[in-house]
Amino acid sequence: MVDDSTFEAFKHFWPNGALDLYSSFHKLAMLNDLVIPKAARTSFNQSIKDRRFATRLPEPFSEHKVFRFERLEFISNKIDDPVDYVSLSDGEHQLAQVLGMLCMAKDKNTLFLLDEPESHFNPKWRVEFISKLLEMQTSTGSRQGNSTSAMQDCLLTTHSPFVPSDMKRENVLIFKKDNGQISVRRPEIETYGSTFDVILQECFSINPAMSEIPKAEIERLLKSENINEITEALRGLGDSVERLYLVNHVRTLRKKEAV
Repeated sequence: MVDDSTFEAFKHFWPNGALDLYSSFHKLAMLNDLVIPKAARTSFNQSIKDRRFATRLPEPFSEHKVFRFERLEFISNKIDDPVDYVSLSDGEHQLAQVLGMLCMAKDKNTLFLLDEPESHFNPKWRVEFISKLLEMQTSTGSRQGNSTSAMQDCLLTTHSPFVPSDMKRENVLIFKKDNGQISVRRPEIETYGSTFDVILQECFSINPAMSEIPKAEIERLLKSENINEITEALRGLGDSVERLYLVNHVRTLRKKEAV
């Protein structure tokens, strides 16, 4: 069990904080690669040279590892019983890893490279993600003040509209690939505070911001002159600007009938 003596021992052997402790654990975990047969390691290195792509090394059996964690638990603010780390969802694992990393790194000459860090989050966590990054406390303070950690930089890629909505236009780059050529541009709109449907249209060329099946149905109905069919379909469609187009289409057809 972790107690006050454990914290004192950690402070003694790792006086520079959590990042040094993590680095030590990482070095010990790398010793597990020596358990993997040499032929597998050779094949792995060769595949990187031939394909320029790194697959994952095979995982050795737990009892063969040089270093491993037998069990990792933590106490949640919501429940009294300990929570086993392996029982967390993919999104919870991802959030713990990203925020834990940001909490450990305090030096001002730090650059974070995050590739779709919110990909497994639920919608609520995605909306709150950037604010959590800025509010995350390090040993020098949060990234919103005048602390050393506030001088850090982050390059983040995403396919989600949630992140650009938290960013000023000058901090957003849109990448596009056509016929093997990659182009980069700034958004033509102010992304900060823009609604998600506006960002989807500007950054991802999605208009309207809905799935293909209802979009195709609405487009078909806008060409139809069957009032009963359109009226019945309206009952099963959620609110959108496109739904209003259908309502206006029905009104126009009824006026034609009345003439």
